[in-house]
Parts: sequence; structure tokens; C-alpha cells
Amino acid sequence: MNQAYYTGISGVMSFQYGMDVVADNLANVNTIGYKGSTAEFSDLFTNALVSAGKTPTANDIGIGTKLQATTTQMLNGSLLDSERFNDLAISGNGWFGVVSGKDDYYTRAGNFVFDEVQKTAGDVNSSVARLTTTDGKFVTGTMLTNFSYNGAFDYGDLTSNGATGAYVVNDPTNEVDLGKVDSQGLLEFPTRLAYPVEPTTKAEFFGNLGTDNVTRTISADVVSGNNERNRLKLAFTLSSVQPTDGGVAWDVVATVTSNDGTKVYDTKSGQAIFNGTGGLSSCTITSVNNDGTSVAVDLGNNYNGVISTDGVAASGSSRSNGVSGGTLTKYGINPNGVIVADFSNGRQSAIGRIAVYHFQNDQGLNRAGSTDFQESTDSGKPIFWTDATGAAATGALVYSGKLENSNVRMDVGLTDMIINQRAYQANAKSITTGDELVQKALQMHR
Repeated sequence: MNQAYYTGISGVMSFQYGMDVVADNLANVNTIGYKGSTAEFSDLFTNALVSAGKTPTANDIGIGTKLQATTTQMLNGSLLDSERFNDLAISGNGWFGVVSGKDDYYTRAGNFVFDEVQKTAGDVNSSVARLTTTDGKFVTGTMLTNFSYNGAFDYGDLTSNGATGAYVVNDPTNEVDLGKVDSQGLLEFPTRLAYPVEPTTKAEFFGNLGTDNVTRTISADVVSGNNERNRLKLAFTLSSVQPTDGGVAWDVVATVTSNDGTKVYDTKSGQAIFNGTGGLSSCTITSVNNDGTSVAVDLGNNYNGVISTDGVAASGSSRSNGVSGGTLTKYGINPNGVIVADFSNGRQSAIGRIAVYHFQNDQGLNRAGSTDFQESTDSGKPIFWTDATGAAATGALVYSGKLENSNVRMDVGLTDMIINQRAYQANAKSITTGDELVQKALQMHR
């Protein structure tokens, strides 16, 4: 009778703990990145009335229950749409890494914000925005060294800003290799980032000049080292003296001007000779000066560029290399976690990559509050997954503009709450019943 009393007490206490776990889950049903818990119970020691070695079956009486463990539910939560690119969600296994001081944490909550700081004190143009959690922990990853601060760089707003200075990309790329796990650092987004001008070094021309005595022109856009888009125009006029072998000779004048034609940077004259079947044999103009940058003039060879044959002359065309400089328009984060900067000239460049960490045993992580976890001896050290080549890989998709909601199911939580309530009431009844039995026994003694 006494044992029933104490066993009922253990049940009441255990299911109270179970109710606490369910209540915590339901309280966090809309907490971003929250991982629910499951209460697991086990029985206490038993009293052996008869040894199992002397009878076919054991004859034991249990003495109660206890809360054995609270395990974390690692299922992914549903993804919610967001309008901010810095809101991130992991689809699959993995954790974002965040750091506060010397302490490392891991979380699935990607509702990140920015903390702006000047890398050079007093120079507002040297500002970077560091990706952080809402409680001030810094998100970690790999930053490239393909950009650097140039205090003399004119970002195009010198008049309104009153000072020069910006970060300039010196090696545009689309790929970012994650460093080692222990080498990950803070993620910093320059607020003023420029794509450098790549002056035009070659212009190619195409078309059929025909054989009529009519001036033909073909033009190409060329970019100068001063980030100006200029115009290179070739004017073809039939030469007064033609070859005696049946070929065609054209006098060529190459002119480089500003786009509006008010400035002339270079003018060269030469001659282009075509063979009897219209293929180009030679051209004496090989390059022109584009405001300080030499541009190679390429009319092709034989029939793969400019030709001169009988019949209707074809409209000329051209292509040239070179890229105008651009300024930052926005940042984006692709599914591999690569941070990509978009520029006003239509170009892009990666500057870093968000790290996604993995553990041998996610269940071994310790809860640290605020949806954060910390490694333990049970979880093991954080690692990066690798691909077939041995390079570090995220092992999951990183969605920008989405958030992972709590993985707690309200219907399951409400059902568990009812079960715990009924179990609590049943164990409470065991206590009162045991107490009544004791009272009855005492009355019998009298």
C-alpha cells in the first residue's frame, strides 16, 4: 500500500515534467528556428518478490517512473516567405554558425540583421555591414580577399558625399571555396562596393563593303580607362588606285571620339586590301588610342570578318571587350550560401560564403537558449561535408528570403497535453487511493 502511494507520486512528478515539455513546445510553436523536445520516461527499479531463476516467470513489482531524457526533434520546420534577402533558411541538414566573444553557437534561426561599423574610424565610406542575429551574435563564414578599400576611389558621388573612398573588386569571381572549419570568420558586406572598369583592348568588325564607290562605316563602342564609353568608327572609301590583280582596295579612316562626338581622342588613316574573291588580305591600321588605352583593330582574316564582294553590301557589325565600371546595387545569397554582389553595369561578383556546419550527432548538442545550441562531447566537433573532389560543401540548400518556422506541430502538442493531463490525474488518483487503503488498514488495527 505504501509503495502504491510513492509510485503515484513518481508518476505525478514525471508527468508534470512531461507537461512542462509540451507547454514549452506549444509556447514556441511560432518561434523561428525552434526545435521541439520530446519527453522520454523510464521505469524505476523493481522489487523482486520471487527470483526468476526458481519460477518460469519473474514476479516483480515496479516502484515508479522517472523522466529519462528530453530529446530534440530534428525534423525541418516549414519555410516561410520573407521580403528580406538576409533572412535565411536551411533546407536539409546543417546549422548556421554564430559567435559571441569566444563562444561558438549553432542555430537554425536565420532571421539575421545587419550591424554597421566603420573599418577605419572616422571614415564613413569604409563602413561594412556585419551579419548578426537579433541578439547580437555574429554569423560566420568565409570572406574572400578579392576586394579592398581604396580611399582615393571616386564612387561617383564626390559632390554629394564630400569625400572619396570605396571598396573595389580586384578579382571578380563566381565561386567561393569554404575554408577550414576553425578558420571561419565574421561576414562583412561593404556598403560601398565598386566593380572596376576593364578598358577595351580589342574591337572586331564584320560586314560586306560591296564594290560600289560608296563610303561605308562600321562603329564599335569602346570603354576607356576613365570609365567613359566612347565610339570607334571606321570609314571605308574606295581607293583611287586599285590593285591590278583583280582585288579591291579601300581607304580606311579610324576615329575615336567621345560618345557625343565632342572630343576626338585619335584619328588614323590606312588602307585595307581584299583579294579577287573578296577576302581580306591586309589592313595597315592595327590599333588606335582610346583616351590613353590602346585598342587593337581586328577586321578578321580572309572571310571571317570584313569582306568586299559583288552584290548587296551587308550591314556592318562589331564586338569589343571591356566592361564599364559599376557601383553596388544589391546583395544576394544563392542556394550554396555564396554572397553575390550585383553592380550597376550588369556584372556580378562573389565576395564570401555563409558556412553551414554539421555534427556527427545532432542529438548531442546542448541547448543554450534563444534557439541556439552548443557542441558537447556527445555531439562531437563541427565539421563540413565534402563533395566527390574533397572540397567543403554546404550539404544543404540555403534559401534567401525565407525563414524556417518551428517544427512543433500544434495538433501533436495538444494531443500530448491531453495524454499528460489524463496520466497526471490517474497517478493522483493512485495517491488518494493508496492513502485510503492506509487509513483503512489503520482502522482495522484499532
